[in-house]
Amino acid sequence: MTERPFSVIRGGRLLDGGTLDGKHGDILIEGDVIREVGPASLGVPDDAKVIDATDQLLTPGLVNAHTHGDVSMAKGLGDRLSLELLLNASPLTSETFRLEDKYLAAKLAATEMVLSGCTACYDLFSEFPIPSPEGLAAVGQGYADVGIRAVVAPLMADRNFWQAIPHLLEALPENLRSQVDKTQANPAEASIEACRQALDGWTIDREQVRLALAPTIPHHCEPSFFRACRDLSNDYGAAIHTHVAESKVQAVVGFKKFGKTLTAHLDDLGVIGPNFTAAHAVWVDADDIKLLADKGASVAHNPSSNLRLGAGVAPVRAMLDAGLNVGVGTDASTCGDALNMFEALRLANYLSRLNTPDPDKWLNAKTALSMATEGSAQVLGFEGLIGRLQPGFKADIVFLDLRRIQYLPFNNAVRQVVYQESGTAVLHVMVGGRFIVRDGRIKTVDYDGLRRDVDRLNDRLHNETQEAKLLVSQLEGVVGHFCVALAKQPYHVHRYIGMPPET
Repeated sequence: MTERPFSVIRGGRLLDGGTLDGKHGDILIEGDVIREVGPASLGVPDDAKVIDATDQLLTPGLVNAHTHGDVSMAKGLGDRLSLELLLNASPLTSETFRLEDKYLAAKLAATEMVLSGCTACYDLFSEFPIPSPEGLAAVGQGYADVGIRAVVAPLMADRNFWQAIPHLLEALPENLRSQVDKTQANPAEASIEACRQALDGWTIDREQVRLALAPTIPHHCEPSFFRACRDLSNDYGAAIHTHVAESKVQAVVGFKKFGKTLTAHLDDLGVIGPNFTAAHAVWVDADDIKLLADKGASVAHNPSSNLRLGAGVAPVRAMLDAGLNVGVGTDASTCGDALNMFEALRLANYLSRLNTPDPDKWLNAKTALSMATEGSAQVLGFEGLIGRLQPGFKADIVFLDLRRIQYLPFNNAVRQVVYQESGTAVLHVMVGGRFIVRDGRIKTVDYDGLRRDVDRLNDRLHNETQEAKLLVSQLEGVVGHFCVALAKQPYHVHRYIGMPPET
């Protein structure tokens, strides 16, 4: 058996969402696992490699509970886009990707995340027209080659966006309706079979990259499709992650179609359980929250995306009070924009202050950090494995440079990380005891080569999407007005700030 080498990190300050509060301490690592956390001058094996962390604050790697790596090439897409207008623009993102493009998009997303201190993510990656075992393997390999952890979940539906919203197709002019009809979603059976083949043939280490299922949005999928995902999940132990009540349009449409909330509908289908994640969950009510909590499910909270798309403010405090696990995500490069988890956890903290003047009901800094580490790790199914600086956990560690201006003076570790860190102090990033980022530079990627590859692909995509750009532009006005009218219809919860419910 190969001996697992020891290393010890000395001289740093230690912080996590648990008991560590920024005091000096040492970490002993054996192979890829933290073996001991103790005071400075911790006794270690004589042959342990010493890593000097003087003037550095060590935190667990941040964990991104929800993103979409396939649109990492579409940064800067649109300005004043609601969720529905963003979905309308989906033909401009990754629909013409080749196999090597899927690998590159994942590699690009992984590189951006790890450079700002994120060591694991849940990626709902979309392939067009349906998932493929080869495509999912390419995405997984992109994450593995960069060196971060990921759960890759193919985004799937058996209705396209325009079909999923009742009467939207009829509202389109005939010439646009005929073009949209050409993009009909494929039969659910093909997607399910592709996922089954991918789960059967997965060869990447599941402690680093694993597969899950992502039926995209409840009203975009026939109930039979969700049941098929449920059965596949049960067969392989694969998690399910779907967008639930992200926008008011989704909530209103769900009630019209199913006569109940989207959460209640999914529960009727037997989908909700400990391996289920509801992304966003902005327009959920108290019964939805209780149901999710009682079933041991999780929520992936995406504050920056919800703000960018005008979706409303999720009731996170009520979720936590109900015992519901909540992680934090960035969402995609097209709506969360920067895949920066420091920004996301800070916004999660700030947004909790908009629902009540009572500071006791606001998230504190420690809770926000815990959500973005342990909470998100549970979303990924990596609970007890990552998210803390604690014996038995993987050595996924971010080293923050305390010489940076945001730590001068150094008064309170958790508050300065949550309220002032932007990722600019990320000095080193370790995943499984291995340095992926060193002195601010990524070690596993030829960054200049990545830039060249991305530029070449970007030029090609701009040429290939000219016709789609025209269609999206023509659809935008009709879709925008139709969905605004839907969002003005009454609903029994209210998640907008600064305006009365009737508007």
